[in-house]
Amino acid sequence: MANTETYNAHFQWLHSIPMRLKQYRVSLAEFSFLVSFPINFIVGKTIHWCGPEEEVYNYYNNKNNVFNQIFVKRGWFWTTVVLVAFYGVIFTSTTHSYIKDTPYSQRMHLLRRTLMRYLVMTVWWVLFTQWCFGLPLMDKVFVYTGGKCANVSSAAVAGMEAFFTATSSPAVYESNKITSYMCRRLKGTWQGGHDPSGHVFLLTHSSLYLFHEILPYWDWSRAQAAVTNFRSHNGSVRELVLTLPHLVVASLIGLWWFMLLMTNIYFHSVGEKFVGLMFGFVAVAVVYYMPRWR
Repeated sequence: MANTETYNAHFQWLHSIPMRLKQYRVSLAEFSFLVSFPINFIVGKTIHWCGPEEEVYNYYNNKNNVFNQIFVKRGWFWTTVVLVAFYGVIFTSTTHSYIKDTPYSQRMHLLRRTLMRYLVMTVWWVLFTQWCFGLPLMDKVFVYTGGKCANVSSAAVAGMEAFFTATSSPAVYESNKITSYMCRRLKGTWQGGHDPSGHVFLLTHSSLYLFHEILPYWDWSRAQAAVTNFRSHNGSVRELVLTLPHLVVASLIGLWWFMLLMTNIYFHSVGEKFVGLMFGFVAVAVVYYMPRWR
């Protein structure tokens, strides 16, 4: 009897989760996806701490691996391409039930709101990783906590002397006025300071953005019908993608989530990854959640 009562109590608690989330205007799907990123963080560090060396250090520990070079380093480009393709299908299709009967004026309203969200998310990506009235935010944090670009040769600083300071070693310079990107180009080393993970930020920021953009257009019954039709009638991949463009976006989200796990296993300290993760949530909270709570 006691076990039955405990089971019922736990079942009722689980069953009440969607209703409790509704009070905060968050769906169960959104909550599950949001929570997956802290879980990714925890799992990555657990693997790093507990996994045997032959499992921890492998192909993905090399920053020159193909996924990192082709996709992650151009992460916002791929995010943009996939999202443009998704909305290209959504807004031009005559078969999608969630848009086909929408009046032209309302479609334009939806498109303007879509472009505004993209602009805000892009600006936040630029401010954190590219430029923020000088150094990007992630480099400002690094410099303000004592970091600098060190071990730069005199040949590399030619014409940029105003940004560098000579060190006690001959023909070696250092600077706290240039970006981490420029430091790498000059073959310097990023030393000292707290270095928020740009990879964690980008992968979290992009994944959350893509997920929240496609969620309003998701229809389980339509997805099931499209997949069933593809499997039973040997349909073409092109037809499946045009019917269910969410698959392309979901594939990129899956790659981002996997590469985030690799980053959590192999690179940066716990604190640096945690700060990158938190910054990755900022724009999503402002764009998708604050308007609801307000």
